[in-house]
Amino acid sequence: MVERSPAEQQPKVEHFGQLMGTVLAYFVMGAAVLVVIDLVFVIPSGRGFGQTSGWIAALPTVWVYTEQFRRYAGAARWGLMAVGVLLGLAAGLAVTIVAPATWLPMYSGGLGGLAAALVYGALWYAGIKAFGEERSA
Repeated sequence: MVERSPAEQQPKVEHFGQLMGTVLAYFVMGAAVLVVIDLVFVIPSGRGFGQTSGWIAALPTVWVYTEQFRRYAGAARWGLMAVGVLLGLAAGLAVTIVAPATWLPMYSGGLGGLAAALVYGALWYAGIKAFGEERSA
């Protein structure tokens, strides 16, 4: 029996829906952890809930994209990453700026982080399908 490496044992993200679903799942996990962490600091300090930046909830999505980046070879992935980061952050900042000023930082930042992750994912998927070179085992 041929033994597979850990990278080969993980299911590959082949479709756009799989990538976006994975990103959304990681974002929801990040948001849940952020709420718990914020509550841990609210209780002893007495400050209001939701004052922690919601951008932190998008951090787990970086792991999804890191694995996607490692899956491919070639120079195109570097360009896709740079353009995706710039446009994703621009979209996230735009969403954060457009959000009502009365919203808590956790909510407006969370929507900004989610927008950044989704824009990056759409650009990454389209670009990598057009220009990507998948690594061979």
